[in-house]
This record gives sequence, structure tokens and C-alpha cells, in this order.
Amino acid sequence: MKHILILLFLVAPCVVFGETDKQNWKPYLGANMGLSASDVTAHSEDFFDFGGVFNFEAGARYKTRYRIALNYQSRAEVSELFQILFGHVIAIKNDAIRVNGYYDYVSTRHFAMYIGGGIGGDIYDYKITNRYDNSTIKKHGIAFTAGAMTGISFNFWRMGIDLGFSFDYIANPQIYSYGPNLGLRFNF
Repeated sequence: MKHILILLFLVAPCVVFGETDKQNWKPYLGANMGLSASDVTAHSEDFFDFGGVFNFEAGARYKTRYRIALNYQSRAEVSELFQILFGHVIAIKNDAIRVNGYYDYVSTRHFAMYIGGGIGGDIYDYKITNRYDNSTIKKHGIAFTAGAMTGISFNFWRMGIDLGFSFDYIANPQIYSYGPNLGLRFNF
């Protein structure tokens, strides 16, 4: 049910912007996935980790250079590979909703180079397990998140292929994450 509500919340801007075509707004839906390398501080534990990121986005393009979108991001990081050496295993799950803005600083009919940024809220769950005494610490809550993106787009007919790089910050547990991503976009 949670994912259905999030999907409806993300698709609503497309319906609204689709009604205002005369103002040069063009709606779109997009999804991308990627890898991330992260510096994490969770419950006084610092570690470096790799994880996966998935983004779903609903938004609108204004004229040819500007985009604004509502973005849902799901991120999972499991540190077992690195933390087994230190006696701890830390598993982190993040779900975020952000408002992102993009600017195409190079824009042609079939190619664009863009930069962007966004802010929002993150719902987190993490679990730290000490392998020596089997003690476990679990935390969940809501935190601030922000991000910066850059990349290139190849556009054909109504489809766009995005190849990008993103930097994300999550306030709790404190995560500085960066990595490449690959995505598809459908322009209405």
C-alpha cells in the first residue's frame, strides 16, 4: 500500500502539468538505478560502504532547458563485506522523497548535458550487530536529505536515456554517497 501511495503522489504532477500544455510544460516519468560508494556514520560507527540506489521520478520540463520533478529514492547498503573485519555488521535502508530541479546547460534535439539539485525527507532504518557479543542496535526515523546531479541525456522520439553521476547527503544516519547511474525517461 505504501508503494501505491508513493506512486500516486509522484504521478499527480504529470496530470496537473499535462493540463497546462499551452504554458510550455511537458510532463515526463523516469526511473534510474545505480551504484553508490558511501561514507557512513551510524551510532558512533564510521565506515565506508557500497550499495544500490533506485530512483523513480515524475516531473515536467519547461521549454527545453528546465525540469522540476518529485523523486522517490530507495537506497540499501549492507556493510558485511567491510565490517566483518571490525566485528560489526551494519545494514541501512533509506527511502526518500525529494523535489529535484535540473538545468540543461547544453541542449539540442537529441542530446543534453545537465546539472541538478534537490532537497527532501528520508525515512531510515538501520541495524548494527556486534559479532563478538551478539548485541544489536536498531534505529528508525525521518531525516533531511539533499543531492546534486550531473549527466548527459540522449533523446529519441519520446524516450530519453540518462547517464549520470550523483552526490547525496542524508542527515541520519549521516551518509555522504556518490556514484554513477543509468536511467530511462518517457516524455509525454
